[in-house]
Amino acid sequence: MRFIPEELPPEKLQHIQLEGLKWTVAHACNNSPAYRRKFEAAGVAQKDIRCLADIVHLPFTDKEDLQAEYPFPLRAVPFEEITRIHASSGTTGKRKVLCYTQRDVDVWAELFARCYELAGLTREDRVQIAVGYGLWTAGAGFQAGCERFGAMAIPLGPANAGMHCEMLVDMRATVFCSTASMALLMAEEIHKRNLGGRIRLQKIILGAERHSDAMRARIKALMGVEHIFDIYGLTELYGPGSGLDCRCHSGIHYWADHFIFEIIDPATLQPVPAGTQGELVVTTLRKEASPLIRYRTHDLTRLIEGPCRLRRSLSAPRSDHGPQRRHVHLPGGQHLPQPDRPRAQPGCGYRQRVPDSSDGPRKRP
Repeated sequence: MRFIPEELPPEKLQHIQLEGLKWTVAHACNNSPAYRRKFEAAGVAQKDIRCLADIVHLPFTDKEDLQAEYPFPLRAVPFEEITRIHASSGTTGKRKVLCYTQRDVDVWAELFARCYELAGLTREDRVQIAVGYGLWTAGAGFQAGCERFGAMAIPLGPANAGMHCEMLVDMRATVFCSTASMALLMAEEIHKRNLGGRIRLQKIILGAERHSDAMRARIKALMGVEHIFDIYGLTELYGPGSGLDCRCHSGIHYWADHFIFEIIDPATLQPVPAGTQGELVVTTLRKEASPLIRYRTHDLTRLIEGPCRLRRSLSAPRSDHGPQRRHVHLPGGQHLPQPDRPRAQPGCGYRQRVPDSSDGPRKRP
């Protein structure tokens, strides 16, 4: 079963985006008091959105909007339609809590299934999930996407290294999903225990953490995997699954039929020319419970013209998303760079130690 849509002509994709933008603006204006106040303050009405270029007239949203409306920021559906909440870690202030309808949850699983398809998984794969569960979006997203895709989910979460090694061997997992530091820990643990010949890993999907090219190279060498993929997402969107780099590893493909990505100058807040680095601003096109309109991510990236070597573009635009600056492949073959990765240095950058008996990884000071 295919989850990634067939390549869409630019006109068709623009039509999908415009209809999604109009729906989102109307939905937010009619159902969210917070958005209604923002639109009134900006002097913008639903009727003012006639083409995609009109998006620049809409006010930005930022993390302060989410914190000001805590605990249910930007809510645009009745409480009885909310089936789940997730939240950010709260490391930069009050947690950002986002609401989900059942349709939001289903759409998120579908987008995540696209990521697994883009990474080349099949239903015969066995996916060992080593990211956190709970309020954080990661575990729930990786698992729901895996189940929607049809592969076998092995939902360990950030368990101790011994348990992960045991499951890698016994369950014959072919895909490992984790943060970069957890993947490095497991790579070194597998090497130390001489388990290389007993595991069947082929792919690793990394998210949520900065990591260097040297770190990726070491993980790949010690694990003996074919590919390491970088997944993109924010709690404020749905969670991880908003995009993934393909086998070219030249930037993140994002799902342009569900999001509009803009690049702005963070100082002037004006759009920048294609190819110029700026701040990534995201608008959701189908999100019901907590829609986002021109949300400032504060991630730096740039648009890059042309599809990747696999000729993917469509709903898979590209962005250079490594940990600080990403390329995102955009509709019509454009893509954005990823946040800058730390420069490769001898060694692998920062690391973690996780005692075998611990419940999960702990960062070393």
